[in-house]
Amino acid sequence: MVATTSTSNLSHLSPEDATSQLGGFLKEHGEIEMILPVAIGVFVTSQFKLRGGNALLINLLVASLARQIFTQLKQEQSPAVTESSTGEEVEGAETDLQGYAIAHAVPGRVRLRMPQLAIDADFAHRLQQALRADEYVKQVRVNRAAASIAINYDNYGLSDWDLGLRLMNIINTVREENQVSV
Repeated sequence: MVATTSTSNLSHLSPEDATSQLGGFLKEHGEIEMILPVAIGVFVTSQFKLRGGNALLINLLVASLARQIFTQLKQEQSPAVTESSTGEEVEGAETDLQGYAIAHAVPGRVRLRMPQLAIDADFAHRLQQALRADEYVKQVRVNRAAASIAINYDNYGLSDWDLGLRLMNIINTVREENQVSV
């Protein structure tokens, strides 16, 4: 893998040019976009020495914010312009399917908002099956109309932190498999 943008090149650029180049780099190297949000979440929670449910919530929140920032950077790099079925150009037609955010969380249950659930029935089914197969997950309910998924879990013998990473891993794995099949 060859990086097209180095940090020394970014130091003399205007903020707009640096943003554009960073957005281009993220588009070229999509694997970074999958790993970096989780790593940033781990870094933040470890710096604040958070444990348990607080660490899980903060990690998911920080990862979600990082994904939103990455999406914004990619959109600023080159605005999405596509053609509609009538042949007219439609600006901003790209939907953010990467992000998910915690809608609600209590010990033993978390509800996530995931836009991709509303428009991709196959992804919703695959995600539900993958989560149900996990030994710590007790129940999974997908609400496609609300673009959300509720996960009831039993984390005996596993920290909230480890459980959060485990759930994010399952979600990211299903998302990657779904992208490959599409």
